[in-house]
Amino acid sequence: MLLFLDSMKYAKVDLHVHFDGSLDLKWQYERAKLRNVISADCSYDEYAYQMYRNDYPSREERMKRFDIPLAVLQTKEDLYDGIYDMLRYLNDLGLVYAEIRFAPQLHCLNGLSQYEVVESLCEGMRKANEDFMIRSNLICCLMHKGDSARCNHQENVETIEVTKHFLGKGVVALDLAGYENNCSFEEYGYLFEMAKEYKIPYTIHCGEMGKGEHVPLAIQMGASRLGHGVQCVQNDAWVQEVIETQIPLEVCVSSNCYDNKDFKGHPIHILLKMGAKVTINSDNMNFIQTNVVKEYELLAELGITDEVLKQCMLNAIECAFCDEETREWIYEQVCW
Repeated sequence: MLLFLDSMKYAKVDLHVHFDGSLDLKWQYERAKLRNVISADCSYDEYAYQMYRNDYPSREERMKRFDIPLAVLQTKEDLYDGIYDMLRYLNDLGLVYAEIRFAPQLHCLNGLSQYEVVESLCEGMRKANEDFMIRSNLICCLMHKGDSARCNHQENVETIEVTKHFLGKGVVALDLAGYENNCSFEEYGYLFEMAKEYKIPYTIHCGEMGKGEHVPLAIQMGASRLGHGVQCVQNDAWVQEVIETQIPLEVCVSSNCYDNKDFKGHPIHILLKMGAKVTINSDNMNFIQTNVVKEYELLAELGITDEVLKQCMLNAIECAFCDEETREWIYEQVCW
């Protein structure tokens, strides 16, 4: 029988945390000034306002906030330093394992290749893993762009090739991210057929932005986990498939409730009650102003029991894309 610390200390693993949306704000502000991304007279408060303002006319417009940190993360040095600083923060929070996702193609604006982007992040992550207690891996994201999967076909194919090269060397999986309602979800199926040929595991963002029908499609496309997936509750058959397959859900409550703050109405309560395999994650720590510790605290305040929170952590360890040696090490850190 495993014994655990109090419920707040179940927050040991984060499987769904985005690199560009989770940078320390002060760090990125200083780098933005250094790289002339912002004017020299831009104050910290002005910079923070652009990140946290809530008067965007639409969700699509609000997503453009990602352009701000992405403009900073365009050199090998900033990629290396950025992920190192992020892992230092996660280590200080008490996490022992994280899978950090990013889209290599979004860091090539100043001439870096996707290979150089991933290489720089792997180097920074490796140094952090040496210096801190935390262990980590990377997930490379394919991107939804435009009204067709062909809009950035070449960039996505390159991401798969780069992921194949770094698989087991710091990169553990693929993802599909971006605004999921741009075009027919099935259009991206051929990319995951490539991933299968290369034996690359993958998760898929789906059922986050309103279309629960994407959840069964992602399962059919062979995903090992689902990024969010909570809108499966729109249809009993979709929920039942999630329950029967026990496909892990990477749930990010505060992110999903960013607009309405209806935490009590979040689908996680239904999914847990019905027996879905739920993991608890942060998504974008900076944009949402959260972290996985806060997410566990929030759910405890909403009445989710220690037993359930413990199981969510165990689910995360069980379905992490890490190797078995790392998995055993994680278990040793959280159980005794």
